[in-house]
Amino acid sequence: MRRGRSTGKPTADQQRRFDLLKDPDPQTGTGCLVAQILGLPFIPAAIHHLLIGGHHGQKRRGHDYTIALNDWSHQGRPLTEYGWSAEDCRRILGPSFAIEPNAFRERFGSDDDLLALQNRILGL
Repeated sequence: MRRGRSTGKPTADQQRRFDLLKDPDPQTGTGCLVAQILGLPFIPAAIHHLLIGGHHGQKRRGHDYTIALNDWSHQGRPLTEYGWSAEDCRRILGPSFAIEPNAFRERFGSDDDLLALQNRILGL
C-alpha cells in the first residue's frame, strides 16, 4: 500500500472499473459524472475515492467506492484546457467537492447517491 493511502493495490475487476472511469475516449469511457448529471458533453475524469463518513481526511471506503469526476469537481482545478477559469467552472459545473463539499453534495447528492448512479452507468 502506498504511504498516505488507506487502500491497497486494486484487483483486476477494480482496475477495469478505474480504466472505464478515467478513459478519455467518449466512445469507451464514462467521463465525468457531474457532466452527465448536468447533461453536458463528455468531459474526461479522474477517479474520486469516496471516504468513510464522507469527510475530508477520512480513510477511503475502498476501490469499489469510486466515481468519475472532472478536475474542477474533484480537486478544484479550473479546466483551462476548455479555457474555463474557476469562475467559469463554478458557473458551468457547479461547486467543487474539494472547495465546497457541502454545496457539492446539496447540488449533486450524497456519496451513496453518486455511487449508485455511477454503478448504474457502469452496469453494476
